[in-house]
Amino acid sequence: MKVAITFSYLGYEFHGSQIQPDLTTVQGELEKACKRLKWSPNGVKISSRTDSGVNARMNHALIDVPNGIEEDLPHGILKGLNDILPSSICIYDAEKVNDDCNIRLAEIRTYRYRLEMIDKWKSDIDLKKFKDIIRLFLGTHDFFNFYKQEDNRSTIRTIKEIVPWVSKDNRLIGFEIKSKGFLWNQVRRIASCIVRVINKEISVEDVINSLTTGGKRYDFGLAPSRWLILWHLEHKDLSQKTKKIFSEPPKRNLPTTDRRVNSILIEADAKNHHAWLQTESANLLKEKLNSNKTF
Repeated sequence: MKVAITFSYLGYEFHGSQIQPDLTTVQGELEKACKRLKWSPNGVKISSRTDSGVNARMNHALIDVPNGIEEDLPHGILKGLNDILPSSICIYDAEKVNDDCNIRLAEIRTYRYRLEMIDKWKSDIDLKKFKDIIRLFLGTHDFFNFYKQEDNRSTIRTIKEIVPWVSKDNRLIGFEIKSKGFLWNQVRRIASCIVRVINKEISVEDVINSLTTGGKRYDFGLAPSRWLILWHLEHKDLSQKTKKIFSEPPKRNLPTTDRRVNSILIEADAKNHHAWLQTESANLLKEKLNSNKTF
């Protein structure tokens, strides 16, 4: 029986999501757990690949389990895997799917990036100005300047939505971006570009030109992976998953003029960031365990 699991993870503990020989990966940990349970002998397939350091609030994977487990879905899957997996991975939903389900074919992938954690971020930026900047990426463009091209794949992508990520007290946290598919490092390069426009290191015209096929080559930099979150997935073969948010990321420590102090503070911020994500995951799991309904 094929089952789609929904799970979260902290990226800093893994060398990416995709399995790699002799390295700790999310897929590798899932496969080890399934092997101990004598499930999924042909391996585990993951919906969305993420790089080392990138966190996920929602990802999917496809596993094979004995037919008898169907009577105890999702609780049997959740207990079986969560009892074995490290605490940095949390399985919080599971459902039976058809044999022809292609878990890779998500219809919409949503990422969030915490721009407020970047060193050069300006906390007093005008929200209207910010919206004008991020709107430059909306629609269909050639993102060849936002991808380290190592193959012949098309760099044309359609951004279906890009909006500010704002807290309840109107703190500008970052941005949320949606597309059917992203290029490698695309969101992190967009994040770096946004900060550079805000700091007037590059112009709006530079960004517009960079999105034109055959245009000038630009290097807008690469924002850190630790503040990127695979936030939500929509898949036609799976039930609709919750978009409920239980809490907001904690405010960062204010930077100082001392470089060493700042390096210590940023690591403290990272721990707070991970604790917040794990709390979100725990609440998603708790909500599922307390209900026999799908999200």
